Amino acid sequence: MENKIKITSFDEGIVIKISGDLDSSKTFLYKEKIHEHMRQIGPRYIIWDFKDLTFLDSAGIGLILGRYNEVERVNGMMGLIGLNTYSRKVIAISGLFSLMKEYASLKAFIKEEKIEQ
Repeated sequence: MENKIKITSFDEGIVIKISGDLDSSKTFLYKEKIHEHMRQIGPRYIIWDFKDLTFLDSAGIGLILGRYNEVERVNGMMGLIGLNTYSRKVIAISGLFSLMKEYASLKAFIKEEKIEQ
């Protein structure tokens, strides 16, 4: 699977969809693309869509944590969607579930967290 990132926006947030690997060879490039969108939108919410994620290492976890710290400063929050068995296991081991929840979809995140549209 080709490695790529797609960032879309919704109200006060962005959805970051990563396909392929999220590892040290891609994190710098992805971080720059994410920051570009964050500067334009100023999101309070970030949703990571890992439906097509095939590999996640500590550099990828660091990328996620860095963005968590940024939205935390503006009293925002992050969520995860599209987790497969592999990505759910890596995220559980990393402890990220103590900072963010998994949601069935973006629509479920908006509804459960009562985000005004």
